[in-house]
Amino acid sequence: MFILTLVLGFVALIALAMPDLVLLGLFLIVPGIILMVAPTAFAYMASATAIRSLLPGHTGIKATVFAFCATGLLAFLVASPFHWMGEREYRASIQEDVDCVEPLKLVGNIRLERRDILQWKRGQAEQCDELCAALLLTPGVESVTLASGPDCQHETTWKLVPRGSVPNMGLAPTDPERIFKHYPDEENAHRPSGMQVHKFHQARRERLAAEWNLRLATRQTLVASKAAMTPDMTIVITGSKQKSKPAVERVEVSGQAGRTLFRRSLVEHEVVNTPPYIAFHPSMSNSRFAVGRTKYSTGNQRERFDPIAELMKNVEGLCQTPSDDAPRLVKQRLVDALDNHASNANELELAVPWIVGLGFQTPSDEDAEIVHRIVADLRVSNVGKALRRIYPKTIPPRYRSSLVTRIIAQQTDAEDRTYFASLLSKMPAGTFAEMTAEEWRIINDPMLRGDSAAFIERLADLGKPGVQPILEILRHSVQTIPEWHKRRQVVLAVCRGLARLGPDAGEALPLVQSYFEQKRCPITNSANDALAWRIAMARMGLPIEKLPHPSSWKEPAITKMKSRVSRRVAKYDPDAGL
Repeated sequence: MFILTLVLGFVALIALAMPDLVLLGLFLIVPGIILMVAPTAFAYMASATAIRSLLPGHTGIKATVFAFCATGLLAFLVASPFHWMGEREYRASIQEDVDCVEPLKLVGNIRLERRDILQWKRGQAEQCDELCAALLLTPGVESVTLASGPDCQHETTWKLVPRGSVPNMGLAPTDPERIFKHYPDEENAHRPSGMQVHKFHQARRERLAAEWNLRLATRQTLVASKAAMTPDMTIVITGSKQKSKPAVERVEVSGQAGRTLFRRSLVEHEVVNTPPYIAFHPSMSNSRFAVGRTKYSTGNQRERFDPIAELMKNVEGLCQTPSDDAPRLVKQRLVDALDNHASNANELELAVPWIVGLGFQTPSDEDAEIVHRIVADLRVSNVGKALRRIYPKTIPPRYRSSLVTRIIAQQTDAEDRTYFASLLSKMPAGTFAEMTAEEWRIINDPMLRGDSAAFIERLADLGKPGVQPILEILRHSVQTIPEWHKRRQVVLAVCRGLARLGPDAGEALPLVQSYFEQKRCPITNSANDALAWRIAMARMGLPIEKLPHPSSWKEPAITKMKSRVSRRVAKYDPDAGL
């Protein structure tokens, strides 16, 4: 027994130390099975061997049988308390389901408690999510008080009121079209199959998003209040998944008197098995061994519980079918508003949501023309974030004047100015060979220039006449902006501009070298900054053998630097930057 115990211990050690080896062994069947059962076999064999060693040696096979029986009984006694405790926790978590004879009708003020979101993201508790939005459109519902956060202590009451009755704060539900993820299967029975599935879901999401945009722009206003309404009905969605505790997923609806009108739940728990064993859990990335457990569940094996889908099956009017005509109406109203230059039409509020609805794809020619008109119309504000979805890095040159106007506009924030300037900086070479008065205003205004630093690079399109403006900007930033993090973007844009100019910027070399060789260099803050300036100086005409470097550098470091700069200069691409 002792030798067999040692052998099993060695095999068990291999299995526990390298669980991925067990997974590999299962492809060969027998080696995998041996490694998988080795930890359990070793635990029982070691216990039996220890008990056998305490018994008289002459008792022979009887003592061995007794040792194994005693080991099994001891293992059962050790595991039983944990098994019974787990069963008791599982039974205590179960609540009887309550079914509706007829579809449940929601009326009045609804309190929605979301206890199923374990980790709330920043700002998520202040949003009207897809379920909140669907409830607001349910016939009979007057308001929805969303109770969220830990212990549901954060309460926000959402309500739709006639447009014009209260000031419009620009509130809107967050991705209301996500509700379709929860639609019951029977609601999707008519959907197509194959490659058409994506188009079907996308079109349905677009229709609902368009309906919401049209509603908020023309008929109703969404308002939020921290004052919680007295609920007429309460919906509680629970999702508890704590380690070693029963996993409870539940949705229930109760009336004003607290009487439960509907309840559906799924309770699952893994209870320590009796007799105990060490189970192998295979995984392609994290195979492991753990104490064997038996899964208890109130549902079917591998059942997926969706509380919102359960609500939709049992609540009248919660499933809505958006109008097929909504996207066309939104586009038509938006075009009419853009045509109406005499007034600030409410329909212009559709502009930004409409761009967002185009998704992250290249728009059609017709839609691209509307996007261009929106960007050019200053009555539409805050287009930057929406435009990023369509043109994240580059944009057609015809947007040149529109983006310049947006940068100059007072209502444009610094983040959007930076984005618009980045788009301008990536337009084709020579685009700004002749700069307009508005573009010179961006270059000459320190405030606008600071927010739109990337545009400075395009002074290179002017050729030699662009060198002096670039040098003036460099001097001004070094002399008037002491903090590196504030002047960094301007300085690096100057560096890229001089690199674009190449030999035409040769007259700028003395000033650049004087700055670069200062003990506290005002134009670099890292090795990458220094590399960019050395590439620029090489492009401007300074021989690579004469590139400045710290006096403390040894010959191998100097050679490596020169080789690196030489390679970068050889494959220099102005559109790729430095």
